[in-house]
Amino acid sequence: MIPAGASTTSIGNSAARDCWQAAEAQDYDRNAIYHCNMALEFEALDAPNKAATLVNRGVLYMRNRNYTGAERDFKRAMSTDDGNPEAYLNMAISRLRQNENDTSVMPWIEKAIALNTKDQALAYYSRALVHERNGNIRQAYRDYRKANELAPDWDEPAKDLQRYKVIRK
Repeated sequence: MIPAGASTTSIGNSAARDCWQAAEAQDYDRNAIYHCNMALEFEALDAPNKAATLVNRGVLYMRNRNYTGAERDFKRAMSTDDGNPEAYLNMAISRLRQNENDTSVMPWIEKAIALNTKDQALAYYSRALVHERNGNIRQAYRDYRKANELAPDWDEPAKDLQRYKVIRK
């Protein structure tokens, strides 16, 4: 299973901060969504913090398998702040969690990497999954290896690399 990331925002002791903490803690309950909704409706958030809060709420929706709500928030985050890499990465992850195999998610992953997502390992791992699902085994191996280098304590890339056997010609 592909984990969901979260954008980072911390605005004092606000609802936006509570929303971020719930997304970071991989928490899901109605209270978490409520804090996100309160932040978006009542707090004077600048564009980057509004986008981050949308991403965080989207992550919470995604964890609850509400992909429609998640993708709506990720799209709104992209239009609010097109420089938020987590919006692009999480949009791709949402599609991958729904077993989307086509390469239509690749531009979102590439943009997240280019914008320096805080979770580069997750971005490379996601890209590896797309490559592998579409038969590009060499590139999948390279991306699994890069994800493993970036996050050596994360088990998933290491497990996936064990399925490969490199034969030098």
